[in-house]
Amino acid sequence: MGFKKISTDRLLGISAMVISILTLIIFIYQTDIMRVQSKLSVKPRLDFTTNQGGNDSLVVFQEVLENKGLGPAIIDSIYYVYKGKHFTIDTEIFFQKELPKLLEYGYLSQHSSLGKGTALSPNEERSLFTYKLPFSKVESAYKYLGIESIDDVPFFIEVKYTSIYEEEQWQVNSNESVPKKLE
Repeated sequence: MGFKKISTDRLLGISAMVISILTLIIFIYQTDIMRVQSKLSVKPRLDFTTNQGGNDSLVVFQEVLENKGLGPAIIDSIYYVYKGKHFTIDTEIFFQKELPKLLEYGYLSQHSSLGKGTALSPNEERSLFTYKLPFSKVESAYKYLGIESIDDVPFFIEVKYTSIYEEEQWQVNSNESVPKKLE
């Protein structure tokens, strides 16, 4: 048995096929990297901010939802969660039904509701409600709610949202403000 000589044409043909296969593998790998990069470039990240301010006679509480991500956040659902139950995000109705004395102590100067399909652009924020309370009634309101500070509020807001790709869904709530990816 002898060693066969490989002709130059055959060697060039095999080399061309190997290079083509390697190019295809690199192309597929680069395409996957670009797909991942494209998704990350439009990834939303919703976050809550609770503002407290006012003056000597009035205390103002405001809950704000903001998209701090790179792409639009599309709301799938948004609820108040109180005692383990979910309530629609209409603050006035929620307060009237579940926490009626809060409307006796103070008042809602502004509230909004976000529905399914609402899109929040990057850096867009929406004030969900602004509650104003006379300073003299703060202690009574805290006692009614069974809390010691605004950080202990017995209800929170839960939002489920997706990116424009709608393949991934996240959930965030006003207690934690760290989005969790849902499976």
